[in-house]
Amino acid sequence: MTTASHLSVEEHAPSVQRFAPGKVNLTLAILGKRPDGYHELESWARQIDLRDRLTMRLSSEPGLQVSGLIEGVPDNEENLVWRAAQRVADAAGRPLDVEFHLEKYLPSGAGLGGGSSDAAATLLGLNELWGLGWPLEKLYEIAGLLGSDVPMFVSGHSAILRGRGERVEILKDSSKFYLVLIIPSFPLSTARVYARCEVSASLSGGRARPWEDGVKESRVLGPLLFNDLEPAAFTCEPMLAQLHAACDGIDGRSVRLTGSGSSLFALFDQLEEANAWARAVRSKIPSDVRLQIVSTL
Repeated sequence: MTTASHLSVEEHAPSVQRFAPGKVNLTLAILGKRPDGYHELESWARQIDLRDRLTMRLSSEPGLQVSGLIEGVPDNEENLVWRAAQRVADAAGRPLDVEFHLEKYLPSGAGLGGGSSDAAATLLGLNELWGLGWPLEKLYEIAGLLGSDVPMFVSGHSAILRGRGERVEILKDSSKFYLVLIIPSFPLSTARVYARCEVSASLSGGRARPWEDGVKESRVLGPLLFNDLEPAAFTCEPMLAQLHAACDGIDGRSVRLTGSGSSLFALFDQLEEANAWARAVRSKIPSDVRLQIVSTL
């Protein structure tokens, strides 16, 4: 496999470009522990307009180049792009004759689903580049083998995730929100956070389902959002707990963790509100914490 500095350039070869959007978990309920060791969950997730970009080009010298926010992102067979591509090639019974350029804008270990979205973009892109004509059901099947969040990114922008995240219910949700992402300089390990998660009666257990109520205003919806992984994530990384405490409640806005962290977010109806809140928060948090304003797709 070739790496970043050794890719051949076949400029006139057929190519496909796909964007890989991030996501936030507006709610995340832990329902119990499964016999396979995973946690049973129910989560309302929305895709956001902060996204990676993946270019795929037919090549006699396949490889993977990664640029942008590369910290913690492998540029070899461990990358989900390459693993997804190998799955498709094996299922299609053809060689992996593609070079990939992955431009990373989603930080690794931030709970924004970057790796999973990259994998889904690979499945969708190769289906087009190779002219496979596979239905979404076949792509879902491969996606579920790659990771819990991957099936969501194959489908719609708003979804309820169940099981370990692989069972996807698409929501017809046209509401648009702005979010202020609070992205620390440190990542969090998903496995480590889940290992610390203690399933108990005190967890929300999925009883709160704000997507069913059709709430459209952020000030009403915000307090209804939750993430049962927060106690475990804050235990794993006390600095994240301190960051949450510094931001939560400013101007009456609730701040939540997305996924297993490390990113936090607050929800707004208008871009101006998000900008004003970000300015108020900036002086209360460390300078190495990144604030990013995004919108839902």
